[in-house]
Amino acid sequence: EYRGYPIEELAEKSTFLEVAFLLIYGELPTQHQFEKWESKILTHTYLHTDISRMMESFHYDAHPMGIVVSTVSAMSTFQPEQNPTILVGIDPYSDSLIMNKQIHRILGRITTVAAYAYRHRIGRPFNEPGRGLNYVENFLYMMDKLNESNYLPHPKLARALDVLFILHAEHELNCSTAAMRHLASSEVDVYTCIAGASAALYGRKHGGANEAVLRMLEDIGNVENIP
Repeated sequence: EYRGYPIEELAEKSTFLEVAFLLIYGELPTQHQFEKWESKILTHTYLHTDISRMMESFHYDAHPMGIVVSTVSAMSTFQPEQNPTILVGIDPYSDSLIMNKQIHRILGRITTVAAYAYRHRIGRPFNEPGRGLNYVENFLYMMDKLNESNYLPHPKLARALDVLFILHAEHELNCSTAAMRHLASSEVDVYTCIAGASAALYGRKHGGANEAVLRMLEDIGNVENIP
């Protein structure tokens, strides 16, 4: 369950952004709350050009997770107003205005960072966020668009990925969650915390296990190769 709601029901009837709201604030959003929530997140999908240039500077075969970890850490230097080490006296973990601003920024930008890391690994130019797309559609658009002028992600693929995001949205106190909480207890800024949690996810005994499964499925190829 997520906050008292069966995961199966949420996967069938909700979207990832609705579930993210539920997990953060404890209740599902009203229509008005969701529209405001989605708008604020999608507004923050663009990266600073210096961040984009930094991502382009990674070696051509750099692992996408290494790029993501480094980029999220670098993002903290672009938001000094939320860093208690720089601005002594602020508390980004209890000041709701500062906290919500970072939630919108992080949720908005992390899909752009992930898509750019993927594009860099396959040697293709970055796609800026699209317009008129929802959260998951925009992620797929940034990853997959080539030179089509009217490219839209396949709706079945978008929905499947949305459900996958829902199923992975909350895993209690696992390795990366524990890392996030330990780092936050030092009152370091939230971007550095997420970079550290992402680094834990990078490990082969945590998120790396999912990568190994995907590689295994690639090796199998199709159902005819299963004994």
